[in-house]
Amino acid sequence: MTLPHIAAALRDLHISIGQQQDLTRVVIQDAENARAELRALTVGASNPLINRALGNYAQGIVMLRDGSWLLAEAGGILAEYARAIGIDMQKRQPTQGKRETESTYSEQRGIGHRRPGTRRLPRADTPAPLDPSAG
Repeated sequence: MTLPHIAAALRDLHISIGQQQDLTRVVIQDAENARAELRALTVGASNPLINRALGNYAQGIVMLRDGSWLLAEAGGILAEYARAIGIDMQKRQPTQGKRETESTYSEQRGIGHRRPGTRRLPRADTPAPLDPSAG
């Protein structure tokens, strides 16, 4: 592979990262709007499920912002690498730093500390029977 081929591949990758970052910004804005709408519709509600949903929205938005930040970091590192091997590429800076979405105390209750992708299952009234073949 020649240097012009590498330069073209790096530029394409850099453009793709930028497009994904732009798309992430749109998704973040949509999620913030949906959260604000849900919050406005449920003002004064004392249902813990509503508060949990609002808190989960807030956590999701924070994760999306983190992802956007990481995309910007990846684009910057890619541009630095390209410059190190003699390819001129504009470095794309993150437009916003990592920041948290404010959630109220009632939204934070019941969320708990969970790892991404894990779900809480509802408790059963009776314990599940043990499987004798499980050992």
